[in-house]
Amino acid sequence: MLLQTNSYIVPKDKRTEHARLLQRFRQTLLRLGCEHFEAYEQVGSNWSGSETTGRFVQLMRFKDRKQQQQVQAAERSDATAQALIKEFCELINFPYQQQQGLFAVGFYQGIVPLSGAVRQPPPAMPMEEIATPDNTPPVGVPSPAEPGVPMGSHDHSNDEAEDSEPADIDQPENAR
Repeated sequence: MLLQTNSYIVPKDKRTEHARLLQRFRQTLLRLGCEHFEAYEQVGSNWSGSETTGRFVQLMRFKDRKQQQQVQAAERSDATAQALIKEFCELINFPYQQQQGLFAVGFYQGIVPLSGAVRQPPPAMPMEEIATPDNTPPVGVPSPAEPGVPMGSHDHSNDEAEDSEPADIDQPENAR
């Protein structure tokens, strides 16, 4: 399993529109093949619902990297997805948030098998965020220089082979 997270701030006066937009986003992503999409708002200390921070996190779950790339490709060619992404970027002022380091993307690999899965992950494998070594935006983040680029877009030409997962993905760090 691969989990992608997007974390960002939504101004108080735009939260109702954000909630509507996320419902449309969820429907579109599910239609395009994303296994699971949900979003949460961070709450204050001691789980206080009255203290909201305005920080949200989106969680998108995929079977593997290949499926995530397929959904990205579908986003790029789907007019509805493109319109939603553009609206989302405008709503949260994406270029500003990216510039200020307020927008964050994380990728996580599953270490506990999902219901009935046979795969045995390596012991004590840490959950880690993946950063790009060449300072390109990580997968799922449109570049402010490229308006209209889908959230799942990223040029993987310098990444490992796109057709398959790395052969060592299930090996512990010290075995690589």
